[in-house]
Amino acid sequence: MRYDSLNKRFRDQDPRTIFALFPYQGKAGKTWETPFETLANLARTEDWRFKRSESIARYPNQRLPILTNYLNYTFLRLQDEEKIVYSVEGDKACFNTGLQTQRGKDIFATFFRNKRAEECNQPDWTLYAFCDSYSNKLAPFDPLPELANYITNVEDLVFNTEYEIEPNLDHFLDKNVDRLPEVLQNNLQIATNVINGAIQSLIDSIRRNYKIAIPHWYDNRIQLLLPLALTNDDGIADLALVVDRDDKRRIYRGTTILTMDMAYLDARLITKPADEWLNP
Repeated sequence: MRYDSLNKRFRDQDPRTIFALFPYQGKAGKTWETPFETLANLARTEDWRFKRSESIARYPNQRLPILTNYLNYTFLRLQDEEKIVYSVEGDKACFNTGLQTQRGKDIFATFFRNKRAEECNQPDWTLYAFCDSYSNKLAPFDPLPELANYITNVEDLVFNTEYEIEPNLDHFLDKNVDRLPEVLQNNLQIATNVINGAIQSLIDSIRRNYKIAIPHWYDNRIQLLLPLALTNDDGIADLALVVDRDDKRRIYRGTTILTMDMAYLDARLITKPADEWLNP
């Protein structure tokens, strides 16, 4: 069976489309994020929260929105790659989270089968524990689950500065005008000029610092994210420009624009982005 998500993602989601229950003790003051806090404490230190006010506003009352999204989409990728591992008896499941402990040991998510799933209209599995590769909780799984893989062509990871960028401005301004800085949303002619100006300076910037182009994962392929500084004189990016490489035409197609939080969530699946400009 293919699942729509690892855990419950929205209020009215059909429980049978969810892989696992993530139990917590509400009476003890715990919340649905408590299991993820356990994972965050086990893993290498990383800030799993948004910093920009507009990003925080899109995830109200969430303490670890980056981590919960990361784990869900890592699971979906592993599901596509058939890397969820099950015990011989079929009563336990496990996958590699892609995270590591402070000592560099892989962290795994383990589950036990929910025997009352169909009867009670619940997910098929229940979270057992997050554990590192030393744990005896992993004894039923041999070999241990593999990492999710996103990279099939290393050329996808580096921007080719011999190519031009052709943005799809109609899509930007017709479909995603609400992602623009507020000052540009009501004057699309100025927005067009500002976006074109920002894009013209990008290739020269990438020649000086190749790390500006950040790979991200979306729709089962790698694209590159580029910074668009539209309103800040100091060069701080307002948005991320998504580009697809077209080798036949020797261009990068600018397919859409993303807010900082949207861009970071997709980029974090591949690796933790360096703090060059993608700071949500």
